[in-house]
Amino acid sequence: MKTLTIAVAAVCASMVPAVAADISGPPLYTKASVPAPWSWTGFYVGANVGGHQGTDGITSNTDPSGWTPVGAASIDGSSPTSLHPHGVIAGIEAGYNLQINSIVLGLEGDMTWPFGTATRTLTLIGLPGVDNGNFMTNSTKLPFLATVRPRLGVTFANTLLYVTGGLAVATLQTTDSFAAINGTSLATVSSSSSRTGWTAGGGAEYALTRNWSIKGEYLHIDLGIDNALIPTCPACVPGTDITINHKYTDDIVRFGANFKFDE
Repeated sequence: MKTLTIAVAAVCASMVPAVAADISGPPLYTKASVPAPWSWTGFYVGANVGGHQGTDGITSNTDPSGWTPVGAASIDGSSPTSLHPHGVIAGIEAGYNLQINSIVLGLEGDMTWPFGTATRTLTLIGLPGVDNGNFMTNSTKLPFLATVRPRLGVTFANTLLYVTGGLAVATLQTTDSFAAINGTSLATVSSSSSRTGWTAGGGAEYALTRNWSIKGEYLHIDLGIDNALIPTCPACVPGTDITINHKYTDDIVRFGANFKFDE
């Protein structure tokens, strides 16, 4: 019995260092890690949909050599109007944000496809130097628009408020016609031109998760003036061409969703 007691004591003594080592090792549980603070920094892609209303301010410059100064002044005085192509607009976007404290600097590019065509027909009756029954027809459509815009914003938790502005590039489609000689002889020109201009606006974006956000945005587009020449009608005297001036602007309200890639 004395021998057994000594043996048990020896085994227990040998276990003390191992138990002490276990006690001094890692704790049995650890506190859950705290998620990193939200940041807008990173590349993102997204899509948007909304509505637009364009304004095409139409004026004319009529050649007085064929129409006579009186006739040219009559046409130019009657032609000014504003066409408003409007409808749904939808597109895609991509960009990069850099957050510095509460300030967010970014660059965004987008491509959008507006829908809607506007047309008017102006009948010229009782004007000096112009035959009764003559008429002018104009139509306008903006089938494609792209912008490249710096963004400057301030963030409050997961909300970003920003202003933006930059380059706008678009395809403007117009058709202009003039029916002369009591409306019997028609001259027309159709144009599809690439226009460059500027855009400015602002919006708000809200982060739903670390990767997904939603936004609302307003943009004003100015594409300057595009000129189209209605040639002299086949049966008209020379020098009866008419230049139509299209001054195009557009206003866009749209909503979108973005996916931000992890840094």
